[in-house]
Amino acid sequence: MAKARKSFALYLDTSALIKLFLEEDGSARVRELAGGRAGAEALLSSRLGYTEAAVTLARLVHLGRLTTADLVPQLAVLERYWDKSIQEIELSELVLQDARLLAQRHPLRTYDAIHLASAREAKRLMKDIFDGEVHFLAFDTGLVRAARQEGFTIPEV
Repeated sequence: MAKARKSFALYLDTSALIKLFLEEDGSARVRELAGGRAGAEALLSSRLGYTEAAVTLARLVHLGRLTTADLVPQLAVLERYWDKSIQEIELSELVLQDARLLAQRHPLRTYDAIHLASAREAKRLMKDIFDGEVHFLAFDTGLVRAARQEGFTIPEV
C-alpha cells in the first residue's frame, strides 16, 4: 500500500523564490517542491519577496550574469508567476512588529526577519483554511536555523 502524501503549503523566501527563474544550485529541487504531484498545495511569500526578486534580476544585469535584453522578459515571467502562483503575505504592522521581536531572539538580517515573520503570519492565516503544514524554504543557514527553532519544517534541498 502506498504511503499517503501529506499536503503542505510552502513559504518561499527570496533566495528560494529566485531559484524558480534562474539556474542555480537547488533550482531543480525548488521547482519540484513548488509544483508537480509531489509539490506544495500552496505557495506563499511576503510581498517583500516580489520586490527582492525583481531587484535581484536587475542586479544580475549589473553583474553581467543576465543580459539587459533578457531582463524585461524575466521580469514579465516573475510578474506572471507571482500573480498566478503566489499567495502574497502583506507587510502589515503585525508582521513588522513580529520581525522586530524575532530579531531579538535570532541573529537575523532585516529582510530575513521580515520573511520569517511573514511565514509565521502565513501559518496563522492558513490554520483555519488548510489541513496541512506550512513548510519554510530558504537558502540562508541562519534563517533556516531560526525558522526551524520557530517550529517550521524545512524541506531537504
